[in-house]
Amino acid sequence: MQATYNALSEHGYDNLTIQDIADEFERSRTLLYYHYDGRDDLLVDFLEYVLHDFLEQLPDGEGSAQKELETLVETLLPATLDEDVYQVQIAMFELRVNGPHNEAAREQYLQVDREIKNTLESIFQRGVDSGKFTDIDPAVEAELFLSILTGTRTRRLTVYKPEQSIAELRTAINTQIERITTDSN
Repeated sequence: MQATYNALSEHGYDNLTIQDIADEFERSRTLLYYHYDGRDDLLVDFLEYVLHDFLEQLPDGEGSAQKELETLVETLLPATLDEDVYQVQIAMFELRVNGPHNEAAREQYLQVDREIKNTLESIFQRGVDSGKFTDIDPAVEAELFLSILTGTRTRRLTVYKPEQSIAELRTAINTQIERITTDSN
């Protein structure tokens, strides 16, 4: 998986070949073909690996609802990106865009969306229960924030340069957090 990450960072999604991954791999290209039918098959496993790692970084319900929401936003949308992280995120975005044509990739992204939505819904419910958030519908708010975060990540990858700050996008998200936060915070 590390070889795939390195190759994606260097070559991007469109230009990536099994040979590029094999060049980063300590073992043979034959071994890759033994386990994978082709590049896209390997990339779906890589996607699962990356998404599992990402899901492990999601808030765990131990902190305050507002702090966990802010941490989730920071995890999904850091202020700037290193070039190699940017290239891998672009590749993951391209896999997402291919979801309608690649059932395995689509299923991976559906799982991640469900996990993020469930995390958001839990955060919002705890915030409402503790009086830190206004009386919102946690399920509706989770759907809204998932859409905002997904759209913002898409804009970041398609409009902004990796080193370019997305402060104005984060300000818009912070405005949404302020909208649901009570004065008692």
